[in-house]
Amino acid sequence: MEGSPYRTCSNGQWTGEMRCLSTVNKEIMDRHNIVFRFSRKEKLYSRHNQEAEFMCSGRTTHDRAAAMRQRCVDACSTLPDVPHAFVSDETKKDEYQEGDVIDFTCGPGYTSSQPSKYVCTRGGWLAVRQGKCYSCSPLPDVPHALVSDETKKDEYREGDMIDFTCEPGYTSSQTSKYVCTRDGWMAARQGTCYLLTTSCDPPPAGSFIVKGLPENDEPIGPDHIITVSCDGPGKHLNGSSVLICGEDGQWNTPFPSCIENCKVGDVPSNVYTIPDVRQLRKGEKLKFGCSNRRHFLQGNAEVRCLPGGQWSDSFPTCGGPVGCNNPPALVDGDTVTSLKYQYSHGERVQYTCQNYYTMEGSPYRTCSNGQWTGEMRCLKPCTVNKEIMDRHNIVLRFSARGKLYSRHNEELEFMCSGRTSHDRAAAMRQRCVDGVITLPTCH
Repeated sequence: MEGSPYRTCSNGQWTGEMRCLSTVNKEIMDRHNIVFRFSRKEKLYSRHNQEAEFMCSGRTTHDRAAAMRQRCVDACSTLPDVPHAFVSDETKKDEYQEGDVIDFTCGPGYTSSQPSKYVCTRGGWLAVRQGKCYSCSPLPDVPHALVSDETKKDEYREGDMIDFTCEPGYTSSQTSKYVCTRDGWMAARQGTCYLLTTSCDPPPAGSFIVKGLPENDEPIGPDHIITVSCDGPGKHLNGSSVLICGEDGQWNTPFPSCIENCKVGDVPSNVYTIPDVRQLRKGEKLKFGCSNRRHFLQGNAEVRCLPGGQWSDSFPTCGGPVGCNNPPALVDGDTVTSLKYQYSHGERVQYTCQNYYTMEGSPYRTCSNGQWTGEMRCLKPCTVNKEIMDRHNIVLRFSARGKLYSRHNEELEFMCSGRTSHDRAAAMRQRCVDGVITLPTCH
């Protein structure tokens, strides 16, 4: 027994620690072909830290693996061998007893997803958790490639990733990527850096800002990506802002150009713009209006931005209303009164259509700040005569006239002539629509 042979009840808890040490007997020694040198007892109790001396039994020979004189020590005196690991400072002791637990920590340059843990038992150390200390060093060997600065470290742990970039003069369609695992480095993506034999021409100098060009004027290899932008707020990019160098040494799209915007300047104070901006791009429109409701625009109410930063027309001004010249003519119609050379703002002219024509819209046009407003048109009548009706074998049901004018939107009704019959392709009652009428046919 090691320790006091007594345990004492203390406030509901037993105090006092002891343990019993193992024995050496004949059965155990027979398995090793040994006997005690100075004792013939079949079972010997040797106290902890005492020595016992053995000798070979019969004609056997000592294998020299262990000395014949041995000391009785605790079963947990020898620590477990965990490669590349040592017992943590928190659990390290000079002597361990049954029930003691030790944790292992990986040595420098090594790591583990779960550190090893052992517990001391009567039979020796028992693994509670077995971990493996592994190292992601040295780095993988990727020909003509270097670890990128963004992923370079002094020490790597499980889950860490490294990216490779090709050496100058070499290129790759895809870069290599490795991940650190408990078994070392594992390739997540494998690329090959090959000697650069084709390259794309550099972008034109001074035309725009370029980002992503290789350093030190290195060649631009396949799959290389650059971005471009214009060098000022008064310009915009016409084309793609991202270009990729192809395997054939050609860019995937033509280089864009920087186009001057149209600047919105020198607008009179009594004129407002829509939209209210300082500049517009090519093709965009700018509209104008007068701040004073009693004023009218003098000039174009809308302009368009043209290439080169120019406007399609000059900007208008705002002021009092102006008169009009002669009003426009009306097709198949005329003015009711004689025309004048000049008309005042707000003055109007009445129109009328020719006989049998029908007016669509208001009969008036009004002078509004130099422009005539008001839309109308004269819709044509339909003409039906005997010659046309004879070709269709039809006659008018309610008229015997040889020629008939039918106004727009009026209806005419026909019937078959003689003993002919209606073919049903068109109804016998038809409406005149701006000079066009569909005639039925009889056979």
